[in-house]
Parts: sequence; C-alpha cells; structure tokens
Amino acid sequence: MNEKRILLADDDGALREMLAMTLEMEGYHVAQADDAEATITALEAGVFDILLLDMGMPPHEHDIQEGLRVLEWLQQHPRDLKCIVLTGQDPERSAYRAIKAGAFDYLSKPVEESALLQAVERAGLFLDNERRLRQEEQTQKVTLTLPLGQGVKPARNLAEEQLLRQVLEETGFNIHETARALNMNRENVYYLLKKYGIRRPDS
Repeated sequence: MNEKRILLADDDGALREMLAMTLEMEGYHVAQADDAEATITALEAGVFDILLLDMGMPPHEHDIQEGLRVLEWLQQHPRDLKCIVLTGQDPERSAYRAIKAGAFDYLSKPVEESALLQAVERAGLFLDNERRLRQEEQTQKVTLTLPLGQGVKPARNLAEEQLLRQVLEETGFNIHETARALNMNRENVYYLLKKYGIRRPDS
C-alpha cells in the first residue's frame, strides 16, 4: 500500500477525478483543489508528499500565472514535497519556467496514465532518498543548479545524476546497495553509470 499523500490541483473536474481515481487505485491518498487559492489553503492546512499542479487555472486558464503563483508561495513557505506541474500551454516554455520556480518535473496535457504514475513514483523516490539522506546527516539535500537557457530535460538529468552520485558515495560504490536504495534493478544502475560516464573511483 502506497502511503504517499498527493494534492491534485486542476480546474478541470472530469480530468481531476480521472487522475485521482488512477492514483487511488495505486494506493495513493489524494486530496483535490480546483484553483490556486484552494491549493494554497490545502497546503497550509495539510501535509502532502507530492503536489500535482495544473499551471492554467481560473481566472487565468489560458496562461501559467496561477500555477506560478502557487510555486512562488511554496518558495516563500517551503514544504517537504515534490511538485509535478501539468501544462498544456506551450509545454516546453511553461515547464522550464515552472522548474526554475521550484517544480520538480512536468507532464504535458493530455496526461497519459503510465506517464503520470512514472512521474509520481520518481518524485516519491527522490523525496524518500532526500529525507533519508537528511536524517542520516551524511549529505545535504540534493540541490539543482540549472544554468539559464539549457531547457527542461537537462534539469531532470542533472537531478538524477546528482542523486545517483550521492547514493554511490554513501554505499562506497556498492552497486547492489545502490540499486536497493534507489528501488531499481542493478541493470538500471549500470545503465545510468554508462549514461553519465560515472566510473568507480579506483578504476
């Protein structure tokens, strides 16, 4: 049973219900909000692990102003959660602005069920590892420094590489322990090592 708590913010009631049902069938606990004000109110009142945030909500459904307002609030009132933005307005540009404002990841509308579940699982994985690393006081929280103009995909890759390097260092480059900590099989760890050109320090 997945214990992650998700706040789903979207003004499209039918889509919101469909996404909520998909997540609840996977065991997630889902609360809903239909605009920026309701989202902020929910964040003030409750504790969530993941925020799924539609960038275009009333009264500005056709731009990303309301989504950015929520992200700006989160910067001023930090919460221990990961934010995945949902956007249908110029997805690449909107997502890049959202990630600069603190979002963890993005999904383009219409949202596919498999993409939704993968994004939520990935956000939960990063959140769990950051919490564990903080608890053990062995390293600081993963921080993402993204040079301007590089786009969204490099941001996700940089975060992925940073987390992999941190866990490898923590485990003494033990592939089995790294795979267990990241909740993936060893083949995927080897793939990421090759992808980012990471080699054992003594090799």
